[in-house]
Amino acid sequence: MIKIQRISSEDAETYISKEDDLLGYPIEYYTMIPLPVGEDGREWEEVRYYTSRKKAFQGPGREGKYWIYVLSNPSMPGLLKIGYTKKTPEERAYQISNATGVATPFQVEYSFKCHEGQFLEEEIHSYLDSYRVANNREFFRVELHDVVEAITKLGKKYTITLD
Repeated sequence: MIKIQRISSEDAETYISKEDDLLGYPIEYYTMIPLPVGEDGREWEEVRYYTSRKKAFQGPGREGKYWIYVLSNPSMPGLLKIGYTKKTPEERAYQISNATGVATPFQVEYSFKCHEGQFLEEEIHSYLDSYRVANNREFFRVELHDVVEAITKLGKKYTITLD
């Protein structure tokens, strides 16, 4: 039997909610959010569930150490490679371009600096799964603007927010 632990609303802000988790992590926490008094005069609370995954560090002075990159290759028209790296996207493109069997160099189309690059990459791949060319590859037949939109949407919880 799995026990779900109640946490405060403040603590809940540091975890990824079940609604925001695209990777299927199990629920480990919940919190109760008071709702306005209903027409019947009764007070209600909303239950919100959270996974064990923490959000990226949310404070000044720390920058993500990962990059999500989107690469294209003129030899593969219509395909985009979406991955993550600790190197710069340009270094990664150069590295991939020098592999045997690559006819022309990869070009960086878009990059996004973040924390937890592997998790974000997995969420992006899951979100764009219907565009994936092969299950064991990071290539997608999708428009660049759709990829940028997905990265921007999903990446919010993996970046620093400065007030």
